[in-house]
Amino acid sequence: MIELVLTVAAAGLMAWLMGRRAKQRAVSAAQGHVIKVPCLLRHPSLEGRWLRGRLVIGASGMTWEARTRAGTAVSLPDGLRQVGVRSPSLREAVKINGGSRVVECTSAEGDLLVAVMPNELDHVLAGLNSNAAQ
Repeated sequence: MIELVLTVAAAGLMAWLMGRRAKQRAVSAAQGHVIKVPCLLRHPSLEGRWLRGRLVIGASGMTWEARTRAGTAVSLPDGLRQVGVRSPSLREAVKINGGSRVVECTSAEGDLLVAVMPNELDHVLAGLNSNAAQ
């Protein structure tokens, strides 16, 4: 019984901390500051592999910041534009969070997918729109 109470308390604390960080990012974005949105990226050069990292979104555009060694050699391609938003397929949900949203993008290098949580989706879409406008 004690283990159950501790597990529920830890889950509640994590949910509170994650929600707090998301709110801080939303406030920073509204003030025009640079924000870092955690996400997973599926780049056309590394077919079939999801890379962990962050999208750095600011007034000057959007860039990729890798969290693993495999993602350091990858950058966002030129001419990146959004073509759709969807929920992950059953097969994708095994590798990424099933509650996330997948932003489908196209570029000169090929199709690119960005998996992001729903509360961060607006930031990513705004960053993609500002990238396409430049």
